[in-house]
Amino acid sequence: MKIMNKLLLSTFSVFILMGSMNPGLLYKSYTAAIVTKVIQDVKHKSSDSDWMETKVATQLKTKDLLSTGKRSVAVLKFLDGSILRVRENTTIMIFADKKDKGLIKNTKLENGKIVFEVNKQSDDDSFIITTPTAVATIRGTSGLVETLDNGSTLLIVETGVVEIESTGENKETKSVEAGTASIINPDGSIVSTESTEEQKKSFQNASKTNERVIQIQTNRGNFKLYYLDSE
Repeated sequence: MKIMNKLLLSTFSVFILMGSMNPGLLYKSYTAAIVTKVIQDVKHKSSDSDWMETKVATQLKTKDLLSTGKRSVAVLKFLDGSILRVRENTTIMIFADKKDKGLIKNTKLENGKIVFEVNKQSDDDSFIITTPTAVATIRGTSGLVETLDNGSTLLIVETGVVEIESTGENKETKSVEAGTASIINPDGSIVSTESTEEQKKSFQNASKTNERVIQIQTNRGNFKLYYLDSE
């Protein structure tokens, strides 16, 4: 673990050094995030490559796709220190684009669930999560975004404030504060209520990324059962 932390720190240090020597170089590479943890079945692909196994220290660049399988998790760390936990059966696309002196980071959630811990953004930077029904602008905030089976989006805000805009025909814009859950519907309506105990528990469970192993002995031999500690 210490060796891996040193590797990740060295990788981030190289990006920072390159950016300080030539500010435009960081954005030209469009590296948005680095994978810091992988549990079981996680794959990624770029626009000009096939799906490949994702490993710790994999660099994700703009327009890269990342997908998790059943009982699988990936943790991403952006260059500003913000963290995304990509839960099982989830597909996201990462975007990064230069904006004056800052960087626009946009994670497109195609399906599934992600937990975000976004560091405070400078005036020149922005961190956005996009779903089929919503655009969430996040600044120094933690919470959860999930696409639901009925086509709606669930947003749970744990800390801070999220500015949400629906994309349906009847567009709405709303500030969602900590302790609030919002449903953003395909028609553009936004329904916000106080987070229920079930929703709070859902956020807490989704924030966990520890894998546990049980070894079971049978008359046909031993086998291992892998599961996440939230289950």
